[in-house]
Amino acid sequence: MSETAVPFVDLTHNRAPLYVQLSTLFRRFIVSGQWTVGARIPPHEDLAVQFEVNPATIRKAIALLEEEGLVERFRPRGTFVKAKPPAVQWFEIASQWDSALHAYDGLTPSLIEAHDDEGYRVLKRLYRRGREPIVIEECSLAHHLRRHLGVAELAETPSLRLLARPASGPPGPVEETVRFGIADGKIAAALRIPLNAPLAIVHITAHDNAGALVLESRAYLRGDLARLSESIRFG
Repeated sequence: MSETAVPFVDLTHNRAPLYVQLSTLFRRFIVSGQWTVGARIPPHEDLAVQFEVNPATIRKAIALLEEEGLVERFRPRGTFVKAKPPAVQWFEIASQWDSALHAYDGLTPSLIEAHDDEGYRVLKRLYRRGREPIVIEECSLAHHLRRHLGVAELAETPSLRLLARPASGPPGPVEETVRFGIADGKIAAALRIPLNAPLAIVHITAHDNAGALVLESRAYLRGDLARLSESIRFG
């Protein structure tokens, strides 16, 4: 059995576990057609030698693909590619106000937690596409804005849309910061992703025209589905 053709891969400079990195790489082999549907993938021992890892690490990486329904094991014949991943439905990280208002369109929210904290209503919501969890959002909304909103609106309306309500009035400055991290145990469990899987973290703050903070939101997005696309500006 010949080695899977792959460019040099350095697995030591990534904070994610080796088996998660390898699972991502193997998934890419399936998407690209390097591992074709119906074909037998190289034995775990061969892959372990090629990538200089323990065979147990390969088994854990392949197990993730099994959970996704991408490969199937037939003892003693080996492991075969069962299907390609479905086409990716991206979560677009918005950089303009109008598009940010509609960033959560098509997702269904569920309220995980709600409590009051020093003048703010704190909400934690999970957003799904169908049955698939996509985003966890933690939001703090100033009480004077909350008074204009019903319980259902608070539970189901994305944060920036709460500011767009006529009773709330136009917001003042709104800032967005995007950074990247990895999932801890709670986020991994809620989003049904591996521990230390990549995340995009979107932090939004909104102030009124007097400079007071009226909303703060942190959204933790699955890194494999999050996308930020913006035209490059010249000059």
